[in-house]
Amino acid sequence: MQPYSLPPELEFLESYLSDSATIYRSAQWLLSSFEAPVWEYNFGTANNHFLDWNVILDDGESLLHPKHKDLLEGLKQYLVVSTRNASDQLSETNAIGTQYQSFLLASHIVDHLIMNAAHFQLADCGLEGLSTKNLTEILRKIAISFDLEGFLDWEALVGDHCKHLINVTPRMLLEEILTKFPELKEITPEQEDENGLGITLEEIPYARAALYAHELFERQASGWHIRTRKLTSIVYSHSLFAKNGYRRSIKSLSVPVDDTKQWREFPAVRLTTNSQEHVLIDRFFNYQTALYRLGALHETGVPAPDIPNLKGILLYEPETAKSGRYRSLPSPVVLGAVKDSIEFHLKHGEHLISSFCLLALHSMHKNKPPGQFDHDELQTILRKETIAAGVKQVTMALKNTERVKLEYFTDMRSNASLMELVRVYIGGVQIVVGALMARRSGEMIDLQALTCLDSTEQWLLFLNRKSTTHTLGIRHPQARPIEPIAVQMIKNLIRMQKILKRIGYISEETSLFASPCLAGTRKFSKCTKGLFNRNMDFFCDYFEITTNKDGHRYYIRQHQLRRFFAMLFFHSSTFGGLETLQWMLAHTNRRHVWYYITESQSGATLMGPKAQFVAEYLHHKGSKSYEHLAKLLKDRYGTENFALVDIDELEDEITELMKEGKVAIEPEFFEDENGEQMRIVVKIFEDAA
Repeated sequence: MQPYSLPPELEFLESYLSDSATIYRSAQWLLSSFEAPVWEYNFGTANNHFLDWNVILDDGESLLHPKHKDLLEGLKQYLVVSTRNASDQLSETNAIGTQYQSFLLASHIVDHLIMNAAHFQLADCGLEGLSTKNLTEILRKIAISFDLEGFLDWEALVGDHCKHLINVTPRMLLEEILTKFPELKEITPEQEDENGLGITLEEIPYARAALYAHELFERQASGWHIRTRKLTSIVYSHSLFAKNGYRRSIKSLSVPVDDTKQWREFPAVRLTTNSQEHVLIDRFFNYQTALYRLGALHETGVPAPDIPNLKGILLYEPETAKSGRYRSLPSPVVLGAVKDSIEFHLKHGEHLISSFCLLALHSMHKNKPPGQFDHDELQTILRKETIAAGVKQVTMALKNTERVKLEYFTDMRSNASLMELVRVYIGGVQIVVGALMARRSGEMIDLQALTCLDSTEQWLLFLNRKSTTHTLGIRHPQARPIEPIAVQMIKNLIRMQKILKRIGYISEETSLFASPCLAGTRKFSKCTKGLFNRNMDFFCDYFEITTNKDGHRYYIRQHQLRRFFAMLFFHSSTFGGLETLQWMLAHTNRRHVWYYITESQSGATLMGPKAQFVAEYLHHKGSKSYEHLAKLLKDRYGTENFALVDIDELEDEITELMKEGKVAIEPEFFEDENGEQMRIVVKIFEDAA
């Protein structure tokens, strides 16, 4: 007997009348049969994609083995149900693009389960064995992962594979490779900051050599990089989807093309309080919804997590209050850096830029790179002020020049090299402009020499990095008032580029913080994140910025400088001993300055400067002005002598009190016989929950 079929006009009801055991066994994007060991599917792309279900679980058996029948059925149905209409899971009324996005979320979750099968005991317990704890573990992992690579432990897995390769590769072979390609030994400051491989910095050269020995590392036009596609197939071999994709390159393993050797004198103070990234709320909720859809399997009788366990994940909230955040710079570090930058500009800025331009002119006339001019030639080319400062050579970072760190930084601080001094100067300009303007690092990097100042030279013009919502990606130009001293420094850099273009050294003016090449070539590099940070590193080592108790130097970064303007505002009328910098705000009505600060930075961002200011005050000045806050903190520390308490820890505690609504810190303006005055007031809300 033929099965009954609906007339064409009622076919839309077919899904509602289907057997419950088959409702999630078909989809418009699934081109092969549901039972096929290899799925062929297409979400509207030019080419079809394939999914091989033959993956080995932790028990050594394939997912296709009969013992895993229920698990296989559940995972297949889960991928189908993930693409159904959210409000009506029986229908496929979603746009194909929307279905694909949902499919991707589910595929990431499936891969995470398969790759961690031993932890979740999938082989023995299947999907029904997933507890509330297991499910919230997955959500927690999503919450602290910045992207898919983080969720699937890309760098950590590559690090584990590197350890394995180092152990199985003859040490003699690794040494031979490093001797043949010495550049593999180089580790940049950025790589020190961003090493997420789980291996030590000393092991990174051997990891590169081991990867090269196993044909997983190659030299390209832009430098040495991992062969991501091949390495992906290895480290994600126990996955369904990830093994076939492309992953990002890993910065700590790459060796970029660079003709110079750049060191930092000391290890860097850690930039964040912990390794956790801020939660991306929209993305988190999308994954939470995708994970909850496992519950639809109960409709077909396929083993799935218990309903109470699934409901438990709806109650889970990411711990945003405990997320990693950028660590504050001690106020004396930033205040001192700004002071040193301004003084360096006033003493050396004009003649250093002029000397570099004169060298560039002679380079063009004699048709030889700047680095090939010797000491005697420099004596006749450079400004006399530059020679008097101690400059003897063009650069200390020429290729194949081997120097110990101590010599390099001692010579740099004795002003021996022109190129290093120019980079120190540009780093100083970055610090002053960055501190006084409180802009994002990307906005600073994007500043253009010819368009960053308005015609009155009183406003800084930039493209807002956070203004693309509902604008099709177009960033809005904005203008902010800028201090005269910062304008002087900016104009000196603009003057340099205009001269370089006029003499033909560069073809056109470029980004404001573009810098000359340390290798002594004619290259004049557009500002990038790496170059921007290196200029600041030069500055910090030249002026010997202080180190912490562990011997790590505070290498300044722009995201830390964003707090500075607010900090200077708080300090300007409260702390003593800041006469060198107070003039920056002396000509401006304080109330207007506060309006500018609150317009430029959100309330959440300003929590940091507020908490840091009060923490430093309690630590250095005692609790007399903030007695009520001191009593509140006494329960935590058992003392009101906060000179004994670590400032960072004290700042964190005050920040938490502000987030909980127990404390508020605000400026209070008043008039006295000397005119407008200000004090910082701490309000305690004793009844706050």
